[in-house]
Amino acid sequence: MGLFSKKDSADLNYVGVDIGGSSIKMVELTNNNGRAQLVTYGYLERSLKGGAKLIDEPDKTAELIKRVAEKCRLVSKRAVTALPGPAVFSSIISLSEISRKDLASPKKITAAVEWEAKKVLPLPLEEMILDWKVIGSEDILKAKSEGGDEKIKNLQVLLTGAAKEVVSKYIDIFKKAGLDLISLETESFSLARALVGKDRATVILVDIGAVNTDISVIENAIPLLSRSLGIGGLEITKEVANTLNVSLEQAEQFKRDLAQEESVETAEELPEIIKRPVRAIMDEVQYTMNFYLEQPDNKNKKIERIVLSGGTAQLFNLPKHFTNQLGIRTFIGNPWARVIYPEDLQPILDNIGSRFATAIGLAMRDIE
Repeated sequence: MGLFSKKDSADLNYVGVDIGGSSIKMVELTNNNGRAQLVTYGYLERSLKGGAKLIDEPDKTAELIKRVAEKCRLVSKRAVTALPGPAVFSSIISLSEISRKDLASPKKITAAVEWEAKKVLPLPLEEMILDWKVIGSEDILKAKSEGGDEKIKNLQVLLTGAAKEVVSKYIDIFKKAGLDLISLETESFSLARALVGKDRATVILVDIGAVNTDISVIENAIPLLSRSLGIGGLEITKEVANTLNVSLEQAEQFKRDLAQEESVETAEELPEIIKRPVRAIMDEVQYTMNFYLEQPDNKNKKIERIVLSGGTAQLFNLPKHFTNQLGIRTFIGNPWARVIYPEDLQPILDNIGSRFATAIGLAMRDIE
């Protein structure tokens, strides 16, 4: 439903579209003096028996996006979406002997990045679309405006890239859906924007989707390491269905009902029925943390907290279980924290927030 209607304001609005394994989430935000303000939102969940992932069915996905857009009465057609973790290549590269003056020249810094990128990319450079961001202290980042011939040794750059073939698929889907795709980015960046903001702490983001779980290490608000695991909420649903000998739909409803029980909120342990798939997710989180902290440059660093998102994040007492098992404070992220919205919507938005984190972060891209 439309929440605000501003005349001639569409040029200030951005639509974040999150195409999940079995659902589509859409959020439209407007720029209210530098702050994100909710315009409208909507979502559509496909049956768990849907089969192929949405992104592998372009025509059907375009039709579903169009349906959600019409239902929530979008003001703007300018959309931003995210590439799933497995479709994105990410690496930190080092540029040697770059002068501060060169940092102010997009042409020179791009040439240097592409030269180093050729050494690590999984595909030829001409078959990929690249994005990159300089990582470093405030002194280094000020170099663009200060200029000068002073050399910077081993300048670190976060490199991300995706195959042009994959990007073309997304562009085609949005064109068929009647939306103008103005930007593509990785899910880890949109999640970091929505759930971490400008916090400079080292944080682990765990986004548990229907089919996959994406794990990212965020430092200085930048995803430095991302991994994807082929286990999500659907795996937990299947475990419940097999154990109780019920359908997937009944098992999904069982999970949702159990999540509302106060006795579950105060329990110390997760129900045995879901421990196995959750254990696999936690093992991958532990591996990711260990791998990151064992790097030479990270020996003295500390993971401050774990932030959960995705529909499964709200099930049972999952944050408490993560905290107890991994020894790190774990919370469910609140992507609405820096968004202006009507107070009477807070109960609804709080309930769906963990599912909408990626879409909110996408819509915030050009506002914050």
